[in-house]
Amino acid sequence: MMPADRSLRNSITDLPGVEVGHSTVAEGDVQTGVTVILPCPPSVRHRKFSLGVYAAGGALAWTGVEVAEDFGTLASPIVLCNATSVGAAYDALITRGHKRDPELPVDDCWPPIVVGIDDGYLNDLRRRRVKHDDVLAACQAARGDVPASGSVGIGRGLVALGAKGGVGDASAAARVGENGFVVGVLLVANGGAPRGAGAVRAASPGFVAIVATDAPLFPAELRLLGEAAFRGIDAAVTIGGEEGRLALVFSVANTIEGSLTAPPGRLYEAQRVGEDGLGVIFDAAARAARAALGKALGEATAVTGRKGRTVEKAPAEVMASLGLAGRREETKRQP
Repeated sequence: MMPADRSLRNSITDLPGVEVGHSTVAEGDVQTGVTVILPCPPSVRHRKFSLGVYAAGGALAWTGVEVAEDFGTLASPIVLCNATSVGAAYDALITRGHKRDPELPVDDCWPPIVVGIDDGYLNDLRRRRVKHDDVLAACQAARGDVPASGSVGIGRGLVALGAKGGVGDASAAARVGENGFVVGVLLVANGGAPRGAGAVRAASPGFVAIVATDAPLFPAELRLLGEAAFRGIDAAVTIGGEEGRLALVFSVANTIEGSLTAPPGRLYEAQRVGEDGLGVIFDAAARAARAALGKALGEATAVTGRKGRTVEKAPAEVMASLGLAGRREETKRQP
């Protein structure tokens, strides 16, 4: 739970310990990158977070998600990269894990979670430019500051709503009784029905949301929180059945500490939000996701890439028609 007097910066990094890093590649026909979300700083060892997964549609590839969902916990960085770099990113996370601990314990890095997104309209995927070291560089660049948004990291080669897509993040506050909570969302915008003249389409569209909260929620509730985040952008993003949607949702509350050395059968104390409080937390997720979409599109820049194609930033009138213009909220205190 966040202190009641803490100011929010409208970022997923408002959640304590959460860090984000980007590595961007802009080389002619290659316009791509890597974005990494660390659920806790690298100095923290043997910590697990409750995890929920919401998935719908297709067009997205990933590793480790089903295993982590089966565990009900997250212990790995989350890597977002292009579709042909998933293997390289998976290998990079294993290398990082072995450097942290030669035994590669499940508490620190297993299973490696990598999500692949098709940025092939602007990026020549055949070149497989993103390598092992690019992923590790993004991990090393991760900080708890407000990350850059728009055409950076995985957002570099994306197309959304017929214009330049990208990556953006935001946060929103919720009060349940005497307790104040925060929900942060990092959104990858790649797809949606084109709007306006000269609009273009993503090659294989798919939206990805990484959602973090300090509300003490369990995996089933976290899955619903991920679905609520996507409901927040439904009015702006018209999709078809082929478009993928994936939300990976974790809570920084009720963490499991030191399980590697814990005796068998150890029990952990946990708090829980009652069902009556879930609605306002779900609403916060919807608001944060919509604000993150506004940043992803509003802070994107025009990019020229594969085959000389240029995709421009979404016009102001399109942003206004979506209700996304001026979505950069002022820093405010949690109620």
